[in-house]
Amino acid sequence: MTALAGAQTTPPPADSPATASQTSISQPATPVKQSAVAAAASASRQARDAAPPIKVIRNHDLNDGSTPPDAAKSKQKSSDLEQTAAQAKETQEDEEKVRQFESQGKIFQNQVKVQKGKIIGIQNRIASLKNQFDAWSTAFSQDSDAPACWTSTYYTPCYQSWCDTGRKLKAKYDAAQVQLGQEKARLDEMQENIRRAGYGNAVYDPD
Repeated sequence: MTALAGAQTTPPPADSPATASQTSISQPATPVKQSAVAAAASASRQARDAAPPIKVIRNHDLNDGSTPPDAAKSKQKSSDLEQTAAQAKETQEDEEKVRQFESQGKIFQNQVKVQKGKIIGIQNRIASLKNQFDAWSTAFSQDSDAPACWTSTYYTPCYQSWCDTGRKLKAKYDAAQVQLGQEKARLDEMQENIRRAGYGNAVYDPD
């Protein structure tokens, strides 16, 4: 019995087949391959690390004046359209001002022509009155009583009849001279106002 027990408790030698078999089972010689999930995770991580950082636009970015590219282009296009429209409107207004200036110039020109025509008419009338008065004066130049037409004797019935013609011609002539002076002064004032308005002599002094 003692010998049997001693035999059972004796450990096997180091190079026994059982020990070698157990060692080979617990430590496999072939390494385990990496799983597909782990490979995908690794590839995703590498791609994420290689990608540029994503900028997140926040409210304070917009308030600081940062504008997304599309919005900036839209704003620029809108600004260009507004500028073009403003320029077109300004051009149209300038053309309208030119048309109004030219139209008013024609009105001024006609007014000057009418005034000049009026003055010419008065001058012709003065010339006619002068000729008539000269003819009357010549008829009575040899008459010693002719000066009575400009004295108190005029009221004498024998003088009044033949003196009236000369007196009326003289009165009309004097009145026409006064009118001529007034119309010339009016023409001068008219021409000066037109000149100050920016028009040339073709407008304020037409032929």
